[in-house]
Amino acid sequence: MNKKKLFLYFIFFVFAPYSHKLSAKENTSNPQAARRVAAEAAKQYAQQQLPEAEKGFQEALRLDPQNVEYLNRLASVKTRLGKSAEASALLKESLQHQLENPTAWLLLGMNQLEDYQNEKAFASLVQAVLYDSKNAHAQNYLGIAAQRNHWNDISEASLRKAVELDPNYADAQFNLAVYYLQLTPPLIEVARRHYQRALDLGMPHDLKIDEMMKKKG
Repeated sequence: MNKKKLFLYFIFFVFAPYSHKLSAKENTSNPQAARRVAAEAAKQYAQQQLPEAEKGFQEALRLDPQNVEYLNRLASVKTRLGKSAEASALLKESLQHQLENPTAWLLLGMNQLEDYQNEKAFASLVQAVLYDSKNAHAQNYLGIAAQRNHWNDISEASLRKAVELDPNYADAQFNLAVYYLQLTPPLIEVARRHYQRALDLGMPHDLKIDEMMKKKG
């Protein structure tokens, strides 16, 4: 799979927020102030002001420690800034507070894919799908991780599930096309359908795939 397709800018906003926290007795924070700071940080993130967003979510966590949503969002920012080790540490902390948190598992798996920790990524993404089987993004990345580990049946099933859940998910359509092209022999016509769908959804042309389609056309 094309590495640059692993981290899309959707990751910050697509997930439903998880605001699970420890008990009030353990929490000496100011959640109301933290929400205001986090809202401003979210705006900065949307405007690509990543260092400012990073500082904002760090402040939100100071005001509301152990808030899972803020841990996940700060991890997203750090991932975008190339601080994958820090991001992974935040996500593991998030999971300590809420193990059944599909967002944290998904983001952790994506970080591990970026670092080519393929077996760890697969394990994390299995957890993401376990806790949210209807998340098309989790299914897509699980398909990528499975393919990297040469588990083709799982890869195909996960990618097909991703496009079933969201037919307008261009990256999943593209990744499914790539999957079918890499088979021996390749399933050209099946790949062609998914590739064309990805193009129709705004995915730019891939020169290698275009060339393969011409040769087999």
